[in-house]
Amino acid sequence: MKKLIIVTGMIILASCGTLKQKSALPAEGQELPALAPSVIQDDPVRASGEDQDHLILATLWYQKSAEMRALYYQCFRNAAIALAENLAWAGRTKPAAVTIDIDETLLDNSQYQGWQVIENRAFNNEDWVRWVELARAEPLPGAVEFTRYADSLGVEVFYVSNRTVQEMGPTIQNMSALGFANADSAHMLLKETTSSKVERRAMIEKDYEIILLVGDNLADHSGVYEKRGTDYDFAAVDADRRLFGTRYIVLPNPMYGNWLSELLKKTEGRTEKEKLIKLLETF
Repeated sequence: MKKLIIVTGMIILASCGTLKQKSALPAEGQELPALAPSVIQDDPVRASGEDQDHLILATLWYQKSAEMRALYYQCFRNAAIALAENLAWAGRTKPAAVTIDIDETLLDNSQYQGWQVIENRAFNNEDWVRWVELARAEPLPGAVEFTRYADSLGVEVFYVSNRTVQEMGPTIQNMSALGFANADSAHMLLKETTSSKVERRAMIEKDYEIILLVGDNLADHSGVYEKRGTDYDFAAVDADRRLFGTRYIVLPNPMYGNWLSELLKKTEGRTEKEKLIKLLETF
């Protein structure tokens, strides 16, 4: 335990020291720092840079652990198995489709997020759009292969993301260059007015039967999870337990998501860190 505390302290101190060095968002061809917590999310928690230290270990795990890569490979392998099994079921009256989130499901934005924490910049749309326009996000392990596999089975691949419609062009450029199947405007349902994905999934269901949903946030799978209950939606997950691994595939993301934004909304405190510590005290 002492070693963990010392290592955590060293990471935080190193991060705080680096934050003093400011720079503009790198131009094309320049590298972004690799280490930082993520604050990109469907409904972002807009925190100042000094409140991001508590996310460093989560981001280190996401960027540097072999376990993270193993889990992505495992999840996409399970997704492929579930897709083939669901496709074999009789009784469908519409063509089959799969819906997939983009950020931290298919694309890794941690390079931008590293720049964000090192420059001590809170999330803002201007910086985020500049990053998206670089079209430099890398694919996550197993992601490209899964979309190609779905396409090879004749399953229509739809990308349902809370990137905005204004970001459609560079998103297509980024994903098509990486080889994702159906990386075009006809298969991307991006955010127009609301973060909820329920209506966009309903649009797909007019012509297709969604046989699998893939994402890093439970709200990528069902509107039930958009507003977390007082039990953090543990009961809702338990009720849906037979859907996980068969109809729902959840990718690991300890850095952000509805789970965090809903916790912070319901907890008193001056800073994110203060709120999260208070939550640990109530375990």
